[in-house]
Amino acid sequence: MSDKIRMMLASGMHVLVAASSKGLGRAVAKVFLEQGASAVTISSRSRDNLSRTAKELASIGEGNVYAVPVDMTVREQVEGLVDRASQLMGRLDVAVYNTGPPRRGSFSELTVEDWEYASRLLVLSAIWFTYKVLERISRPGSIIYMASTAIHEANPNLALSSVLRTSLAGLMRIAAMEAGAMGVRVNMVVPGIARTDRMKELVESLAKEKGVSAEKAEREIVSRIPLGKPAEPEDVANAAVFLASDLARHVNGAAVVVDGGTTKRIL
Repeated sequence: MSDKIRMMLASGMHVLVAASSKGLGRAVAKVFLEQGASAVTISSRSRDNLSRTAKELASIGEGNVYAVPVDMTVREQVEGLVDRASQLMGRLDVAVYNTGPPRRGSFSELTVEDWEYASRLLVLSAIWFTYKVLERISRPGSIIYMASTAIHEANPNLALSSVLRTSLAGLMRIAAMEAGAMGVRVNMVVPGIARTDRMKELVESLAKEKGVSAEKAEREIVSRIPLGKPAEPEDVANAAVFLASDLARHVNGAAVVVDGGTTKRIL
């Protein structure tokens, strides 16, 4: 794809990316700016991370960067994020829902409190976010949920994600059917293994479980990916920008998997 076409993908857009001070969220905000977004609002629970990332992103492209501290498990803060982003940017064209990952562990290792917290983090926050975005977003507009391949293949050591992120997939489909009539497209990006802090956690966990070096554990994880390497955060972000762009203007209710071919499901 030529640079000229790439720079048209997000031209003039006003974009909100939740939980975006690092990892995939940061990459999404970065690529939107690179692709010509006029304004991007980022958020994080950590004010230090948020401030540092906002400064870094401000040097990318010509768009304005705004930062709003938010705890995604608190309803008032999630709703306030959408309101504040709309006010700061003047309008809201694209809303990217993202959260940090829940605790790792099997069902037997987790507590009821873990499930209650993760339900707010992974399910209720998405519901709060979606209701408020639909009040604020431009028509036409775009909502994009960042999910995980845990919605397709259950992982015993990722019980919280395997159970709760499937609810996010259901929300995406329902929202796509209802919001489509309002001129708002709703889609999802489904990342596999990407070079983020989450991958480091997976490597460390496997190394400890098998009593091997981190290097050997990483090679084993990467060997499961048909393309032979994990995604870079920007690879995942590119899918989000595509879904928000006019190139995807008739894509609604889609879940785009970015995992190098790892997921074994047929459809």
